[in-house]
Amino acid sequence: MPRSAWNALLASAIVAVTLAACTGQRPLHVVRANAEQAARTGQWDVAEADFAEYVGRRPDATDVRFQLAKAQIAGGKPRQAIEHLTVALDVSPLNDAYLDAQAQAMFAANEREALTALLNRAAAERGRVADYVRLGTYAAQLGNADEAQQALITAAKLDGGTTVRPQLALADFYGSMGATDKQVRRLRMAYSIEPANDDLLKKIREVGEIPGPTFGIPPDDSR
Repeated sequence: MPRSAWNALLASAIVAVTLAACTGQRPLHVVRANAEQAARTGQWDVAEADFAEYVGRRPDATDVRFQLAKAQIAGGKPRQAIEHLTVALDVSPLNDAYLDAQAQAMFAANEREALTALLNRAAAERGRVADYVRLGTYAAQLGNADEAQQALITAAKLDGGTTVRPQLALADFYGSMGATDKQVRRLRMAYSIEPANDDLLKKIREVGEIPGPTFGIPPDDSR
């Protein structure tokens, strides 16, 4: 870098630090670092305040807006989180983390109709395995068993028996309904896909089954 450019950059940095000191504002990188540290230690009010300051000064920082929303959810303020996540999803409509957080916030705020509409729209418009698993999981939590089963079976069919996620979601659903035979059957299908999955092995043992060479069966949804 030419000396003149370096001098200009250094001068700009000095001016920025001086202005921040004069206005009493912390540099943005300090605000974010403080917010993230507070979030790591569960100080949700502090994290929310610092993330909110950052977003107030940088409204286009969608990733920080997302962190603000997560702090609000954890701090028992899901309705405020919904507002920020709506903005985040408008900017990045395909971001699964944002959509997962929005669903979590809506569920916590008891926005049942809005949550159902959001998840149905996501499944209809995007049609991915993750969208139908999310729809089915929340439908089950909302007490809509038929809709939950339909969505989760759709997820399994779309997946084609290639990953354990929809199989585990179905197993969890059937377990919550007391349908042990169906639960075990889906666990066996999941085992045939990924026999070394620790979470899966734990679930299998929890229902009193023993994983082994003959436990797995081909998924009904295999392509």
